[in-house]
Amino acid sequence: MDPVAQYQRQLLEQTQYIYYETPISEATQHAFLSIPRHVFIKRYRDWGTTEWHEVHEENVGEHLSTLYANRALTLFGNDDNHIPSTISAPSFVLRMLDMLQLRPGHTVFELGAGSGWNAALMGHLVGPAGHVYSLEIIPEVAQMAVNTIATLGITNVHIIAADGGEGYAAGAPYDRAIFTAGTYDLPHHFYEQMQDGGLLLIVIKSAGGGDHLFLLRKTADHFESLESMPCGFVQLTGKYQISNLEPITVETLPEWTEFQQQEIAKTPFWWGGKGKEGFGWRTLGIRSFLGITEPFFRAFKTEKVKEQSREEHYFGLWDHAQRSLVLAKDDWLIVYGNIVAKERLLQKIRQWVDLGMPSAASFALQVYPHDVPLRAGEQQWLVTRRESQFLWSLAM
Repeated sequence: MDPVAQYQRQLLEQTQYIYYETPISEATQHAFLSIPRHVFIKRYRDWGTTEWHEVHEENVGEHLSTLYANRALTLFGNDDNHIPSTISAPSFVLRMLDMLQLRPGHTVFELGAGSGWNAALMGHLVGPAGHVYSLEIIPEVAQMAVNTIATLGITNVHIIAADGGEGYAAGAPYDRAIFTAGTYDLPHHFYEQMQDGGLLLIVIKSAGGGDHLFLLRKTADHFESLESMPCGFVQLTGKYQISNLEPITVETLPEWTEFQQQEIAKTPFWWGGKGKEGFGWRTLGIRSFLGITEPFFRAFKTEKVKEQSREEHYFGLWDHAQRSLVLAKDDWLIVYGNIVAKERLLQKIRQWVDLGMPSAASFALQVYPHDVPLRAGEQQWLVTRRESQFLWSLAM
């Protein structure tokens, strides 16, 4: 068997094992076999390494095992803490395509072309009568994708070097849209550019860390969630990038110089494990919940000691009015000023447990334009962002 075909078949078998409850459709499998992943990767590095690998016709055989491994690869950017462009793990790409429910003749918008592989897969699924408009904000990455699409003779996929946060009015209205980079807000353009009943697959980031993939349906003036799951994506850049979404160092709090002299308590709190290893995973659910329901929530990080060192992330509640700070760091709750913030955090943890320990993926979600009058009901939380309002609900 041809080596590429062998790797493709192995990857499909692995993908079907991972998603055994929602098997990958025959149409998506056929697209995967017809649009080889390796053709779209000209240069890559593995996460956690600094070595870049150039891929060309003469050496591609040496890289096939990596290019068809079920993991994401970095396409652009040298800092693992701030990666601007990746190609996602192939099994997850195929699952996302099935969630999007693409049909022949659909017009599709994509934010974040990256390598162009996902756009090409969608082009195959929507067929000659369909169209895919994929926007990529990094010019060098966009040009590589343009070149690959042209080389393969794909005519219904258009890669545009532009900020995808503004949508693409020239191709609207869209039957389907997909974000392959995480966003904190939903830009207003998508209320205008999506067909009524159209599906939007979007990665929503939270200040607590952790991303969540939501499949939304356009319904009149808003979007409603149909499916959701945890995931991990780079944040979009450009006009709709949120700089204060990233964790901050506690030393940047204006009161820190005074507060660090006012540590009043340090008590053990293990989050179901012990030590720094795995702290992020153990606290993902509560951080996601606090990011939705708690206005005093803050995400923190340590300073990088060396250029190649990793940032350590932790979190807390900062009640400025009460001059109270609690930090959940490793196996400790560290309290500064007074115990108001600690008591509030413990109350929120009890609420989280009573509700079944939900993360963002456990919520139903409705997304409205920022100027629509809304009120949160019981077991609902309304989070207003710059251009959209997110109404999170746990009502069964």
